[in-house]
Amino acid sequence: MTGAIETALWSVTGRSVCGASHRRRNMGNQDALGWSPAGAHGIVAAVADGHGSNASFRSAEGAAIAVEAALAVLGDFAARCPEYDPPVVDACAASIPRDLVSGWRAAVSAHAAEYPLDGRFSEATFAVYGSTVVSVLATETYLLSVQLGDGDILTVPENGVVDRPWPHDPRLLGVETTSLGSQDAAADVRVSVRPASPALIVLATDGYANSFREDAGFLSIGSDLLHVVREGGLAGLELNLESWLNETSELGSGDDITIVVVSRAAREPADGR
Repeated sequence: MTGAIETALWSVTGRSVCGASHRRRNMGNQDALGWSPAGAHGIVAAVADGHGSNASFRSAEGAAIAVEAALAVLGDFAARCPEYDPPVVDACAASIPRDLVSGWRAAVSAHAAEYPLDGRFSEATFAVYGSTVVSVLATETYLLSVQLGDGDILTVPENGVVDRPWPHDPRLLGVETTSLGSQDAAADVRVSVRPASPALIVLATDGYANSFREDAGFLSIGSDLLHVVREGGLAGLELNLESWLNETSELGSGDDITIVVVSRAAREPADGR
């Protein structure tokens, strides 16, 4: 699902733009995004970034499959863990890396069977579809974050102080990234569960952060987006989102940029004012 949706608790929208350098070279967009409701009060969302290299020439398909796999795994998680019960949530979270990678591999295998590659199917086939994936499940009582490879999850509370679920992975340098296409991909999946969900969650492929000289400039996007959403809702954000991303790519990384913005309904003050 890629159309903006609203639930009783959450609103979500997003955009994906082909990178400025990709357009100049007549390359397609290798990113993907998606979201869907999860249970009575939850939302799942994901973005993925296909590697786009000569060795990963089906990475656009791999990214689309990655988004679908993440939505399926996190949607199932929401059904099993509707509330924040730490022992239950932690036990369920332990299986996410295996479930995510096996779901992606099964779908890739099906795609490769329907659209055969030259030569026999092998372990190397998964690298042909290589992609990262960044995803969240936001519920009324907890936030589950899942990531493999580069990209970002920004969490923004009402006070606008932007945070990430985990520190930067030192293995992600330049164009180097962990990948769903790797043999040991499940070992590289990062999972975080935090009680309560913030006012705003931003998922982004690495083309966005790489367009900024300093990380602080990128992080400020989180508080800026919260202000835009609180002032004009997602409708106000959507008016300019695509042009903002195109301009950022043109002046910055030149890469594809994809973001998903998940907004929690503003809480009323305790005194009703």
